[in-house]
Amino acid sequence: MKEIKYATLFGGSGKNRESKEYKETLLIGSLLAGKGYVVKNGGYGGMMEAVSKGITDAGGKAVGVTCKQVGSVKGNDFLTETVVTETLYQRLEILIDKTDLFIVQKGGIGTLSEVFLALDIIRKDSSENRPKLFFIGDFWNEIIESLKINIIPEYEHDLFIVLSDYEELKIIINKTL
Repeated sequence: MKEIKYATLFGGSGKNRESKEYKETLLIGSLLAGKGYVVKNGGYGGMMEAVSKGITDAGGKAVGVTCKQVGSVKGNDFLTETVVTETLYQRLEILIDKTDLFIVQKGGIGTLSEVFLALDIIRKDSSENRPKLFFIGDFWNEIIESLKINIIPEYEHDLFIVLSDYEELKIIINKTL
């Protein structure tokens, strides 16, 4: 029996469908569908909508994890499945659990909280197949460099993989995943 591969996308809920990040996230969804991933995301608009649309347009499965604590349980129109949780903690548990690959797009405080919890869990995974976490966009370089200098011990610097854009992600995924 074929094991399900999960990818999770963390990203903001901004509504600018003309932004570089939105357009790239559509492509990311399509790429992940082609590689057989089921993609989990927060289920709302912005980058979550973009990855959902990208994956479902390519025939894949997009799982949105919405949350009553956030206020709305209705997910975006491109989800193939919606999981409704009571709390943010439950939502994050589902988004992180059994995920093989994390992709981080531009976002705000919610995105950062998701990323830091995922990083804490990943760093404790000593297996050879520990999940990868890719930050998409050069703007992450300054943020992550500051974390490395001021907070993150050197032996954990390999957790942060910053890629300029979708094209770099596509090369890596096509080579290694």
